[in-house]
Amino acid sequence: MKPDIRIRHTKENIRKSFFTLLSQKEFCQITVTDICNLAEINRSTFYKHYLDIIDLLEQTENEILDKIRKLWKKLHPKNTIEGMESILSETQSTMWDSAFYIFKADPDFSYKITEIICHDSCVSFLNDSSYSVQERNMLNRFIVYGCGSITRNWLLSDSNEKLSPHELAEFLYHLIEKMTE
Repeated sequence: MKPDIRIRHTKENIRKSFFTLLSQKEFCQITVTDICNLAEINRSTFYKHYLDIIDLLEQTENEILDKIRKLWKKLHPKNTIEGMESILSETQSTMWDSAFYIFKADPDFSYKITEIICHDSCVSFLNDSSYSVQERNMLNRFIVYGCGSITRNWLLSDSNEKLSPHELAEFLYHLIEKMTE
C-alpha cells in the first residue's frame, strides 16, 4: 500500500532539504533543526517519519537500493554486459540526484550498489573456478570493492572523457571475468 500523498510530499520535502544541506556542508554538521528550518516543518513532523538524520540517510539509501534490486531482478540473464549497463544507466539517469548526495554522506554507498550489480556475476563466474570457498569469498569481496570504487569514480566524474554506461559495464564484466578465471 502506497503512503498517503501528503506523507510522500512531506518526506520528499525533507529529503530535498537534506540534499540541499549536503550540498552546503558535511553530513556530520547537519542537524534535524537545519532540515526542519529549510523544509519549513516542525521537528515533530520530522520525527514522525525518521528517528534521526542517520535514519533519514538509511531510508533514502534503501529506497534507491530497492529500485536497483527491482531493476536487477527484471534482467535476464543477469550476469551480462547488458544487465550491468541497464543498472548503470538507470542509476545515472533517474537516481543520480539522490545518489550523488548520498555518496557525500555515505562513501560506502557505491559499494552497496556494486554489491547488487557485481555479486551475481562474481558468484556465477567463481562457481566454475577451482578456488576454495574461502578464496572465492575473498575474491568476491575484492572484486565488489574494486568495482565499487570504479563505479563511484565514474558516477562522480563530470569529465568529457567519461565512459558511457555500456563501456563501463563492458569493462567491469571483462574485469570480473578475467579475475575469476
